[in-house]
Amino acid sequence: MSHTSFAPAEFDWVNEPHHGDVVTYRDPHGRKHQLPVRYPDVTATPLVQAKEIRPHLYRCSFSLNEFHFCERIDLYSIIEPGERALLIDTGHYDLCGMHFLDELLAATDTPWEATDVFLTHLHDDHAGNVPYCLNQGARHLIRGACKSFDSQTVSAFLRETGAASVNDTALDSFVALLRGRGNPLYDPLPLVREVNGDDAIDIGDYHLQVLETPGHTMEHLCLLEPDHRFLFAGDHIIVAAPGVMQLERDQHLLLHFLQSIAELRDAGLRTVYMSHHEVLEGEDDIVRLLNRILNTYKKPLTKTCDVLGEKGPATVYAVTENACRHLPGGLAGLPAGMRTRRVATAFGYLEYLVDTERARRHVADDGALVYEKVS
Repeated sequence: MSHTSFAPAEFDWVNEPHHGDVVTYRDPHGRKHQLPVRYPDVTATPLVQAKEIRPHLYRCSFSLNEFHFCERIDLYSIIEPGERALLIDTGHYDLCGMHFLDELLAATDTPWEATDVFLTHLHDDHAGNVPYCLNQGARHLIRGACKSFDSQTVSAFLRETGAASVNDTALDSFVALLRGRGNPLYDPLPLVREVNGDDAIDIGDYHLQVLETPGHTMEHLCLLEPDHRFLFAGDHIIVAAPGVMQLERDQHLLLHFLQSIAELRDAGLRTVYMSHHEVLEGEDDIVRLLNRILNTYKKPLTKTCDVLGEKGPATVYAVTENACRHLPGGLAGLPAGMRTRRVATAFGYLEYLVDTERARRHVADDGALVYEKVS
């Protein structure tokens, strides 16, 4: 890995003024910085603070209250004390603060200038402290390949799912958030090192192979240590209901996700470090969880296919409405963000059915994708 010095001018976005409630801190040069409060109601309780759980591998863990998306966050670092550090995801200042990162490095006598940040993906709870890390002097940001925000992809989502046809344009702001609007980490910034499945990171006697694991997001990465047989899973492996959200046609997101989970199930893993769960130990328990994840998709995929068989050709939005008809107010009764999640998840199901030749699709006159079951 090559190294370059930190140049604040290249990251002007971390110094932009904010309006409303802010979190304020100072960098090592005494300059004041502000970050916007995103989750004001969340409170965090430290569970594990800078514990070395195996040589050079440190864990920090926090219990979260009033955070809609998860109940805890677990963060890992590999540190060669006094020499260099690799932060694997950063947390978010509203969820777990930011100074725990300083305390972690101080406890190991490791400078920020010898610290790199690896992001499994770009969601807030994983990347929210990146501006802080950069202003403290972190030298590289390592992430997977991703596309800069393009408003046309938002319009395409509304059109192709059929949301535009029924005038549910309130979904656009949440789609834009998921696609990275206002998040410059999606851009090819000077200190970003983009990696893929051909890359590896050697640190602390560990050889970490980069795995491309699209599913939770398109850019999602995991890190595999093949000799010790452990995996930093990010949000690729989570204990939750099925919910791969597809935002564009022809991403084959659910297909890639399920294939990757099956490959990991057969990889002989001994330990999985997840971002929102206790460490998972033991090959049998890991295989059991991965089989459970694979099995959770069978029922919704079968139901989606059955809807096409019963209702005939339908848009993504129409299929989602059918799936939500049992809810008070149906799909229309859900907040825009939740509606977006439901529609994006159904989009993934339907595209998977096309990928596996259980359905086919065509484009209607209004640009909506229409799916029908293959007899």
